[in-house]
Amino acid sequence: MGSGDNFNKFTILVTIFVIAIAIYITKAFFSVILFSFFIAYLLVPLYSFLESRIKYRRIAAAASVLLALTVFILIGIRIIYVVVNEVLTLLNSPENLQELTKNIMSRVIKIIKVNVHFNSSEVTNQINQFILSLTDTYFPPTKSLVIFLTATLPFDIVAIIVALIFSYYFLLTGNQLIDQLLNFVPDKNEKEIKLFLKELDVIYSGLFRQHFVTSAIIGVIALIGLYLLNVPYPGVLASLIFLLSMYPLVGLPGVYLPLTAYYILLQDYNKALQILIFSLALNTLQDYYLRPKLIQEKGSVHPVITIIAFGAPLLVIGITGLIIGPAVYGFLLALYRTKLKLKEEKKVKEDK
Repeated sequence: MGSGDNFNKFTILVTIFVIAIAIYITKAFFSVILFSFFIAYLLVPLYSFLESRIKYRRIAAAASVLLALTVFILIGIRIIYVVVNEVLTLLNSPENLQELTKNIMSRVIKIIKVNVHFNSSEVTNQINQFILSLTDTYFPPTKSLVIFLTATLPFDIVAIIVALIFSYYFLLTGNQLIDQLLNFVPDKNEKEIKLFLKELDVIYSGLFRQHFVTSAIIGVIALIGLYLLNVPYPGVLASLIFLLSMYPLVGLPGVYLPLTAYYILLQDYNKALQILIFSLALNTLQDYYLRPKLIQEKGSVHPVITIIAFGAPLLVIGITGLIIGPAVYGFLLALYRTKLKLKEEKKVKEDK
């Protein structure tokens, strides 16, 4: 064994060691980097459109990121304002929450009592005691929770800044990065890799871009519909519909079923029926027209795969799973489709 071989082995070991250190010291920002790539991938169509109009790539990339940031900041500010306002109201007067919960439970008991016979006064007393214990137990720790969230604020701000910078550079140099990676691919495998990347882009477009666009359209329609139905906080509810419609395991029912139940408990059956009919129509529009129309055959992904890709990883690794899950399953599906196409091409050549 020559000294050259020993040097090569030493170089490989050092490289692996340095890579391991790099991964370790950047693991805290792994989710940030992943989220940045996700945002950049969603913004590619907007970036391409602005670049064709402005003719300056840097300005187009910066404008794309800032425009997306502005939209989400406005939505976030509105949601935070409503939530904080309602929470502060409850924190300042826990008795209001107790009274509201008691009223709702009394209505529930009245509804159940029509078909089920039981000692309603005894049940009501037990519920009242339970509500009192909950409010006495959980309202004081809420202040501690607020302090904890405030303590993590500096890291969150840094994470957002890093995500914006990474998204900008992913948009600006994404194609160059892919071309550089292809330089390491042997010439005999270049065709297969390019076919795989093409399939991967089609699948990711269906799982991410078209999924996002569909949810955005549904959110806008929900905003208009809830406003016309005179439902409180239509912007907040529409934003929740937009977010939850991207998660197949929850979807629109995660918003309209509790909202319908709320108006039923208030005995506003007319409003409850209007919300239910509108939401079912919205759900049908999303699942049977908009999503199939946008994704079409070229980027079609089986609904079961979509549910598994978005649902299972979330339960295992948390919120990051909403990005990692579709990315991993899309990668495997792209490998499968690439293998099928190469096999079909080989079969056609043999037949000739």
